Amino acid sequence: MNQMNSQTILGILGSGQLARMTSLAASEFGIQTHIYCSESQVSPAEHIASKTVKGTFKDVESILNFCQNCDVVTLENEFIDQEILEAIDAKFPGKLFPNSKTFKKIGDKISEKESFEAAGIKVTPFKKVHSPADVLGFAAIHGFPVVLKSAKGGYDGYGNITIKSENELNEKFAKLKGELLVEAFIPYEKELAIMIARNKNREMVFYPVAHTMQENHICHFVSVPADIKLDVVNRIEDAAKKAMIAIDAVGIFAFEFFLTANGELFLNESAPRPHNSGHYTIEGSVTSQFHNHVRSVLNLPLGESTLRSKEVLMLNLLGTKNGIAALSPIENFLNIEDGHLHLYGKKESKPGRKMGHFTLLGNNKSEMFEKLNKLKSEYTL
Repeated sequence: MNQMNSQTILGILGSGQLARMTSLAASEFGIQTHIYCSESQVSPAEHIASKTVKGTFKDVESILNFCQNCDVVTLENEFIDQEILEAIDAKFPGKLFPNSKTFKKIGDKISEKESFEAAGIKVTPFKKVHSPADVLGFAAIHGFPVVLKSAKGGYDGYGNITIKSENELNEKFAKLKGELLVEAFIPYEKELAIMIARNKNREMVFYPVAHTMQENHICHFVSVPADIKLDVVNRIEDAAKKAMIAIDAVGIFAFEFFLTANGELFLNESAPRPHNSGHYTIEGSVTSQFHNHVRSVLNLPLGESTLRSKEVLMLNLLGTKNGIAALSPIENFLNIEDGHLHLYGKKESKPGRKMGHFTLLGNNKSEMFEKLNKLKSEYTL
């Protein structure tokens, strides 16, 4: 498909904030969005979408019926079973982006690393493990600490456990279920991320490299452009381009890298969808990641990714308590010049849950960080 009209329907499997912001972008093109939602409550995307279908992500028939009424289908997360994605591609060839073949190469952390390693990209050293003894063997080569991960389903610190010594091994190994892998702990200086959009015509657009700042495995700040050498930017773009081609990606993708003090670069993880590290693009870039995702999956010309200001900073707004979501004091955010508040419409808050984000455009990074740190220390949500 390389055209759209007021009857075009974009289907999204998933109904969280990524589907919400993708629906908002699609609506600016006059595109209708239908979402497939497993939440019993009103979801973040349900506020925005033209139509919502409720169902489970195990019900193949229900998902296929949903896809039948859409012109193009995309996903807001990578956790849907591979068999369901293959069923969509079998019944509706050329409708799902990214497609099941792409997802098969990156659908879990083991296949992802194997795919990128085969493409000549340096990844974090890893090994599939079945027992504490396997982890111990890996640690004998790479040393402690190591990071034990669920191969599928982990995010924002869930499904990841750092093991600091052999004494912790049995107890921590028992905490994770399913297929597991262990990774070497990389003493990185910076965690970096890049967003890339690619359409079916193989056009690609690179966003500036972002510096993502984590606390307890959750991203708190994003700073763009990252304060890194041009050589590092070039190496990140080269690795990300190789990765996109290796998996024949269509849509917007994120790639996360570790940069060490001596300049080594490791591809850590990818995401086949809009990503938290790219939310700043809504106001910070000429074309947002969500608009370019819509353009990509509809095979439309891609928009430019140039920044709209010298510096762009973003603060993730995380839940601070259990209960009804309410940002306070909201006026602190609304009174900041060239600041942009986004709340995702989640009714219930809990500590660490992503509830929104705040983007600030400007020219002086240190002054901007002062403002965001002050906001971070004062708000409740």
